[in-house]
Amino acid sequence: MTATAEQQIALDLLVRLDGDYPATAVLLALLWRSADRTSVRISSRTLSTCTRLGHQVVQRALQRLEQDSLVTSKKIPRATAAYRVNVLALRQLLRRPLPDVEFIPGFTPIPALSRLRDVQDVGAAPLTHVT
Repeated sequence: MTATAEQQIALDLLVRLDGDYPATAVLLALLWRSADRTSVRISSRTLSTCTRLGHQVVQRALQRLEQDSLVTSKKIPRATAAYRVNVLALRQLLRRPLPDVEFIPGFTPIPALSRLRDVQDVGAAPLTHVT
């Protein structure tokens, strides 16, 4: 199984956001809602449900994304907020070089994962817990 271009970009974002899964998930959820094209009215509670992250985790992720200029928000009186992804800042982030490390999940080939893929599940005995 090879990663699709979208999956690879998602991994790329996760690495370039220093492994910040909540910020990556919130950014991807906003992109899924087309916040790269228009301001999207959405509550942090809805983003929480969408990303399966806690409400406060989402709020802190939104703050980090705004501090990094990846997202802008406009508060709406007696309602939620409208968010927009800063596409220019996002493209600049994606152009940054990857960290110079020996292992980057999703980028560094892992032979064991290829071997797992080759194992046939059909007729395999159920796994048992060994202590």
